[in-house]
Amino acid sequence: MERLAVLVRWTWGISVAAQVVLFAVLLLRGNFRKIPVFTTYIALNICQAVFVYAVYYRMGLRTLNSVILTWSSQALVQILRAAATAELLRLILKSYRGIWGFGWRVLTGAFGLVLVVALIASGRNFPWAVVIADRGIHLAFGIAVVACLLLVHHYSIPIHPVYKALLGGFCFYSCTVVLVNTLAGVLFVHGNPNYQMIWQSATLISFVLVLFVWTVALRKPLVEPERVLQAGPQELETSYWEMSPQINERLRQLNDQLGRFWKPEVTRH
Repeated sequence: MERLAVLVRWTWGISVAAQVVLFAVLLLRGNFRKIPVFTTYIALNICQAVFVYAVYYRMGLRTLNSVILTWSSQALVQILRAAATAELLRLILKSYRGIWGFGWRVLTGAFGLVLVVALIASGRNFPWAVVIADRGIHLAFGIAVVACLLLVHHYSIPIHPVYKALLGGFCFYSCTVVLVNTLAGVLFVHGNPNYQMIWQSATLISFVLVLFVWTVALRKPLVEPERVLQAGPQELETSYWEMSPQINERLRQLNDQLGRFWKPEVTRH
C-alpha cells in the first residue's frame, strides 16, 4: 500500500513536470499560435494539478467537498480535451467541409449520449455519476476519434505525422483510461484495498507516456496541415486529385454529398 502511494505521488509529480515542459515547448516553438485550444488544454491541466493539490491539502482526500471540487475540475478538462481534438480534426479536414460536418457531429453525438446515460444510471449519487461519466466519456471519445481516423485513412486524406501523434495520443489515453477504470471496478468488487492506487498510478503512467510523445512531436515548429489541403480549386484539380484518381474521386463525391446534406451548417464552419 505504501509503495503504491509513493508510486502515485512520484508519477503525479512527473506528469506535472512533463506538462510544464510540453507547455514551454509549445510557447518556445511558437506552436501555440497554430493549435491554441490544445495549448489551453495543457495549461488547464497544469492549473488543475495545482488546484487539486490545494484542495486535498486543505480538505483531505476522501471528503465529499474535495470529491465534488476535484471531479468538477476534471469536467472542465474533459471539455477542453474534446475541444482540442475537434481543433486538430478541423485543421486536417478544413478543406473538406462536408466531411468535417460529419466529424464534429460524431464527436458531439457521442458526448451527448454518454452524458445522458451517466445521468440516468447514476440517479442522485454524485460520485457514482462522475465515475460512470468519466469512463463513458473516454469510451465515446476513443470511439469517435477512431471513427474519424478510419475515415481519414480510408479516403487517404494526408495527415502530417505531428497531427497523427497528437490525435493518436488522445485516442491511446482514452482507451487506456477505459481499460484501467474497468480493471479498478473489478478490483473494487473483489474487495482489493489497493484498487484506487492501482487506478491512479496506471492512469498517470499512460498520461506521462502520451506527454512524452507529444513533446517529441512538437519539438520543432508545427507546420500547417498538408499544403494540398490549402490549395485552390484549380491546384487541387491539377495536382492532388491526380495522385490517386479513384480514391480521391470517392473522397470528392463523399465531401460533396455530405456538404449538400447539411449545406446550411457547412457555410458556417
